[in-house]
Amino acid sequence: MISLGEDRARAPSLAIPEATANGEKPGAPPAAPPSAAPAPDDTALYLTVGGVRIRYITLGRGKPLLLLHGWGTSLDTFGPMIEDLKRQFRITAFDFPGHGGSDMPPATWTVDAFVGLTMGVMAELGIERASVLGHSFGGRVAIKLAAAHPEMVDRLVLVDSAGVPPPQTIRRRFKRVASKSANTIGRLGRPGQALRRAIVRRIASPDYKAAGPLHDTFLAIVKEDLRPALPRIKAPTLLVWGESDDDTTLADAHTMEKLIPGARLLVLKNAGHFSYLDQYGRFRLAVIPFLDD
Repeated sequence: MISLGEDRARAPSLAIPEATANGEKPGAPPAAPPSAAPAPDDTALYLTVGGVRIRYITLGRGKPLLLLHGWGTSLDTFGPMIEDLKRQFRITAFDFPGHGGSDMPPATWTVDAFVGLTMGVMAELGIERASVLGHSFGGRVAIKLAAAHPEMVDRLVLVDSAGVPPPQTIRRRFKRVASKSANTIGRLGRPGQALRRAIVRRIASPDYKAAGPLHDTFLAIVKEDLRPALPRIKAPTLLVWGESDDDTTLADAHTMEKLIPGARLLVLKNAGHFSYLDQYGRFRLAVIPFLDD
């Protein structure tokens, strides 16, 4: 494990709000996502995969690099990174369905559905194999892609990635019981449905409340434990984590480091869940040589 201190000569970055406490731990963003810079050079394009219209960009030249953003954000959160790395890599980034400028998914989606969409984007753009960098929820998708289709992933960078379930505290057990009770009560006509809504408002995490029409997809995603997929990853893997990440904690990073064969862990001090923005200078010093190796 490598630990790096504060980056005092940092590249321009986006403002990151304080993390919020999550009832679940999907690696979802704070209730208010970080403000986003526009897509670099305003070069966003659109393609259709499986009937879903997807906003994407492709910039730069060199080895292909695919960027997968976190839940509730968009490719725009990678703006500073894209502007920098496009000098050395052929970068592709896109908005997941229900995010940014992409269409909503047509049904409740699991992580596997997002993996299939990612493969579809790669196929449409003629990308047979690429290095993949996934942040938070994007890390979930990157993990399953790398585990199930090793031929498509050259090198893997997981940044404050989701995928490891939270410990089962007494509070979480209480919320789970309350949630099941609310679902049962909701079947008892209008009074039961009103009571169910009241219970949900009381126990739901900020991320669930903010999910809107994606709430069923959100629940399907956070329920999936990706630990069984980690040992199947064959690509060289770099884990990058903010030491102060409260959404996907450093304990998750150590779990992934242990389960992914040969994985290396870089811990960035004075950085939170958006560690690549909080300490971009330190981030790039490790990630560029890793991707170029």
